[in-house]
Amino acid sequence: MSTHGAKSTPAVTYTARPAISGHKLTCERCKREYAYPQDGDAIRCECGWRYANVGGTIHEEFASRLGL
Repeated sequence: MSTHGAKSTPAVTYTARPAISGHKLTCERCKREYAYPQDGDAIRCECGWRYANVGGTIHEEFASRLGL
């Protein structure tokens, strides 16, 4: 981690999907934006965090891409 004080550029997700409209979910760690998940659905962010909508409440957990 850098200690020089310069701010990082915002994270960018490249996709062929159209721009997100309506309610958004923003990853707490990397600030990427996703369409808000419907009840029972989950989103896995590029940084490894998983956000699941369970009964209207967002539950988050880390899920390594390597399965560790």
